[in-house]
Amino acid sequence: MRNPSSTRNRGFTQLWPRRVIRTLLGVCLLLLAALLILYFRQHSMVYHPRPYDESYAYAFPANGVEINYTVATAKYCAYYIPATAPFPKRLWIAFCGNGSLALDWTTILREYWAHDDAFLLIDYPGYGKNGGYATIASTRASTDAALKALRERLRLSEEQLTLCTIGHSLGAAVALDFAMHHHVQRVVLISPFTTLREEAATMLGSWIARLLIESYDNRANLAEVARLNPDARIAIFHGTRDDVIPVRMGRELARAFPFVEFFAVEDADHVSVLNHAHDKIIDWMNR
Repeated sequence: MRNPSSTRNRGFTQLWPRRVIRTLLGVCLLLLAALLILYFRQHSMVYHPRPYDESYAYAFPANGVEINYTVATAKYCAYYIPATAPFPKRLWIAFCGNGSLALDWTTILREYWAHDDAFLLIDYPGYGKNGGYATIASTRASTDAALKALRERLRLSEEQLTLCTIGHSLGAAVALDFAMHHHVQRVVLISPFTTLREEAATMLGSWIARLLIESYDNRANLAEVARLNPDARIAIFHGTRDDVIPVRMGRELARAFPFVEFFAVEDADHVSVLNHAHDKIIDWMNR
């Protein structure tokens, strides 16, 4: 005669591995779904495009010029702030942080006293009035197109222009990328990361950072800029209280490349560094 409890135990023993397998499979599927979401949504984690609103109505100076151009059928707009002379002594290409817009530079540069310098303020694809979709390649292409449109307006070749570049946060990486593809005299990097992947690791964890499809590598790009532009002067300004891109990253870049001048900005965070170091940045740009 069969023991009922023995039968129940055998049934439970048979069901237990199935339940474990189903549970593990469910957890794996949830993790996979989360990874896929992170992988395909990573663009929105790096770039934060937004249009101009009414608060920017008076941001553009009266002497400014909109530079309209097209890249792959998408319409773009950059902003040129001319020098007092017909042709600028130096042309600064300016790149903002990932949550900012090109015209934010007008506040910072309002007290720029070297009036023989000019500025070309660049919005990334999808930002401001721009069409397109921001990637490393598309940002490079749109910047080159903006510079070309400005040169045609000024009727100057690139060789006739003394190019410099400045960028904040993500814009520092874009400025370095620009300096790799053009002859530049000066480069100002404000709150730069070492690599985008390492910056993602500090914010989200190393396992998520490995999912990045593309990563700006400021270490490699600085080495390339030094090779292609050995006479270029480069400075890093970094706030000591930066909790977005830690100051150790700026220090690390400066240690790895002794030709880079490093300025720690005391008590400044990721955004306030632009105000705290305002005068020092402008003074360095005009040495």
